[in-house]
Amino acid sequence: MDIISAMQQRKSTRAYLAKEVSRRDIEEILSCAVLAPSAINLQPWEFIVTYGDEKERLVRRLLKARLERQVKCGPGTDNPLPERISLRAKEAMAIMEPHISASGQTFNQFIEEGSCSFYGAPVAIIVVIDKLFPAIRYLDVGLAVSYLLLAAHAKGLATCPIGLIAAYNDDISQMLNISEEKEILLGISLGYADENSPVNAFRTRRADLKEIVTWYE
Repeated sequence: MDIISAMQQRKSTRAYLAKEVSRRDIEEILSCAVLAPSAINLQPWEFIVTYGDEKERLVRRLLKARLERQVKCGPGTDNPLPERISLRAKEAMAIMEPHISASGQTFNQFIEEGSCSFYGAPVAIIVVIDKLFPAIRYLDVGLAVSYLLLAAHAKGLATCPIGLIAAYNDDISQMLNISEEKEILLGISLGYADENSPVNAFRTRRADLKEIVTWYE
């Protein structure tokens, strides 16, 4: 699969088959992720992989924490979003909601519980960075995550980046023995997509270039 096709075809997957992902496949995907560029080759990303019984223990802990804290999914800012951006979110929710309702859950319940369970994927990857790095280095980590998502797609695997789990960093750190010197940035579900699930039967729109590109000629 060429890289352009992978970019055009890949989408976030929120229902997975109960099919094991081999350690070799995971390692090959991560080997692609670390090929990403970074400022002066700092390579500030770290990946913690959990599957099997250990992943299930983590999921139980996160679902319990969700019931206690009721963390909501949102854009991550207290300030009002510009209308053109908030409209994108509303449009995406309108596309997703009928498919999620078909699963018997409300939108918020599905997203919040799904995030804490990695949407049932057999593999959960936790992305961390050392706290000594400034926030600008998150960009480098984002590049590595993009490589990871595309590499997984090229191998026939599905993914979903999950930001909500960062709200439960203490629980994750305790369960996975992550040093307090590390910051949890993101979770990624990894597995084989359940193509028959209604929650995988949609694709959200991307903004037209005229909305996001300024030309000077």
